[in-house]
Amino acid sequence: MYYILKREDLRPWLEAINREYTLFVPRTRDGFGPYEGELYLEGKTRLSAKEFFLPWREPLLVYEARPGALPKVVEGPAEQRVVFGVRPCDARGVILIEKVFSPDPFWQKRREATSLIGLVCEEPGTECFCWAMGVNPFSGEGLDLVLVPHEEVYLVKVITEAGKKLLSLSRAAEGGEEAFLSREKEFKAKFPVSPALEKLREKDLMTIYEAPFWEELALPCLNCGACTFLCPTCYCFDVQDEVVGSEGVRVRLPEACMFELYSRHASGHNPRRSPMARFRNRFMHKFKYFLDEYGEPLCVGCGRCNEECPANINLWDVVRAMSEV
Repeated sequence: MYYILKREDLRPWLEAINREYTLFVPRTRDGFGPYEGELYLEGKTRLSAKEFFLPWREPLLVYEARPGALPKVVEGPAEQRVVFGVRPCDARGVILIEKVFSPDPFWQKRREATSLIGLVCEEPGTECFCWAMGVNPFSGEGLDLVLVPHEEVYLVKVITEAGKKLLSLSRAAEGGEEAFLSREKEFKAKFPVSPALEKLREKDLMTIYEAPFWEELALPCLNCGACTFLCPTCYCFDVQDEVVGSEGVRVRLPEACMFELYSRHASGHNPRRSPMARFRNRFMHKFKYFLDEYGEPLCVGCGRCNEECPANINLWDVVRAMSEV
C-alpha cells in the first residue's frame, strides 16, 4: 500500500517511534546513532547499516580459566529496535550478507529484533550505480517500508506488517501510488546501462586470473581496508579471545581481506602474501566466487569504495579491465 507523509510530520513520527522502540537514525554523515533529535538526510552515510547485524565488537561467549568451568554463550540483544533512513542499497547488502550468515544465531537474533525503514536518495550520488547492480531502490527489498522524497512530502510504500504498524504511529494518509511509480521511472532513467558490466557477467573470470593488469591496478593500493570496512556487503571477520586474569571473553570483530594477516595460516604460509593477490581476491570474490556460490555478485553499487579510497582506486577501472582482457 502507498501513503503520503508530509515532511513536517517526519520528526513527530520518529519521536512517536522512539517512545515505543529503540530508534536509530543517521545522525551525521559518518553514520547512525540513537535518535536524540539529530538527523542527517542529505545522502548516504559513510558507514552502512550492516553494523546493526555485524557489530564492531560482538561477544560470543565468556569463560573462566579454571578446572571444570564451562563457557557460557552470550545472549544477544532482545529489545525491538527500529533503524530509520536505511538506503535501499544498504538494505540489499543485508540480504546478501544474510545468504552467508542466516544459520548464525547471533545474526538471527539481531535480524529478528530489527525493523528497517528505507529512504531513497533525493538524487543518485555521483558514484552511485545501484541500478546497474540490479538494485531497485523503490522495490523496498529487505525493508519494512520505504520513503521517497517528493516535493514537500514523502511517498511511502509499506512492505511488511511490521512496517504498517510503524506507519500507524504517523499522520500519513493513503495515496501517492501514481507519483511513487512516476518517481521510480524517472530515477531509473538516470542510471545508464554499463557495457563493461554486461560483458563481465558473460565472461569466465578464471581466464583472467593471471592477467598482467592486476599488478598495474593494484600498485596504488595501500591495503588499508577502508573499502572493505565501509562496504555494505563485505563480511570478513576475526575471532579473538580477550583475557584479563582468569576471565576471558571470545569476541567476533570485523576484519579485512586486504590485510596480510587475514589470510596467513598458523604455519606462517600465506596464499595471498602480495598486495596484488589480496587486491585481486577482493574483486574476484565480488564478481566471481560469491556469484558462483549464491547466484549474484557481492556488490550493491553504493559507490563508497570509490568515494573513500585514499589512493583514488575506482571500481569501474577494475571492472573495465576485467571485461576487456
